[in-house]
Amino acid sequence: MTQTAASGDGQRRLPPRRSAARTRAPRAAAARAPAQLVRRDPQLRPARAGAGSGHAPAHTPVRPAPVPAGFGPRAGDAAPNEPLAVSRHPWEVPLTLAAVLVTCCVIGAAVHTLWTGEGAALWAAGLVLAGIPGGCWAAAGLRHARRRAQSVRISPTQFPDADHAIRRLSAGMGLAGAPDAYIYPAASAGSRAWGIGHGRRGYIVVPGDLFDSDGRLRDPDALRFVAAHQLGHIAAGHASFHLRAVTAPARLVPVLGAALSRAMEYTADNHAHAYCPEGVHAVRLPAGGARLYTQVNMSEMAERARTDRGPFVFLYNLLSSRPANTKRMAALRDRSRPGRLFF
Repeated sequence: MTQTAASGDGQRRLPPRRSAARTRAPRAAAARAPAQLVRRDPQLRPARAGAGSGHAPAHTPVRPAPVPAGFGPRAGDAAPNEPLAVSRHPWEVPLTLAAVLVTCCVIGAAVHTLWTGEGAALWAAGLVLAGIPGGCWAAAGLRHARRRAQSVRISPTQFPDADHAIRRLSAGMGLAGAPDAYIYPAASAGSRAWGIGHGRRGYIVVPGDLFDSDGRLRDPDALRFVAAHQLGHIAAGHASFHLRAVTAPARLVPVLGAALSRAMEYTADNHAHAYCPEGVHAVRLPAGGARLYTQVNMSEMAERARTDRGPFVFLYNLLSSRPANTKRMAALRDRSRPGRLFF
């Protein structure tokens, strides 16, 4: 409205007064603008339950039995951005050096025979010198060929969940690339698994017991632990052709070769526990099998490593190329000390 003011000369016209509602309107609109932008931005809207699918997932992975105290992950553990510093078993390096020394003695004896011997001795020495590297190469090549010809290979289109887990573990361990992964039939050898290399490529084998009949993972954490154990062999250099060649003669020595293999298994367990501590219950697979492993009491078996003694138990552990299940569970439960190798 236009107002007038009286004066001595007459009436004087005053400027119109703005209403309070009109002056506050721009401020109120500015205050509402962010809220409107938030509501209109589709990327900021909360996702609705079940959006994008008209039904619930068709399969829910089977949850394993609870892991006893002392075996699971520690509070605050997180996925590393770079490879972890995983320690080797303290006996691995000394036993490797002893194996290399045995190989050097064998090669020295063969060279001396070639230099001084004659007749059949020359042929024997030549076979030894050529057979150590050639035999290791041929054996590894045939094993790899068998896997490629007979086994099912894990790929993004075949068992994609397992393929994703293996690729992620390989990247976390700092490997140049994810090795080929194969499934070993459960009916062939129970829960066997291993990791090895041939040429520049390594490969791992996981047991078929970890998969359901529809191809899905029965126990994803157990699969990751088993895969991390096998990848640990590759990361630690156990699958290297050079290491296998320089230790091949020593592996025929009963106590030395078996002790070196057990130390390497403990080192691979260190990798598995470092990268997948929540899957440590997978060590129950060799003890209880696919149907009963969830019912195995890990703490009780680990305690038996201290109580089960005897000369034949000692001899069996001394000659075995793999740690006993009781000793292996004890090492995974008590991380303050390395696994027992001899006693």
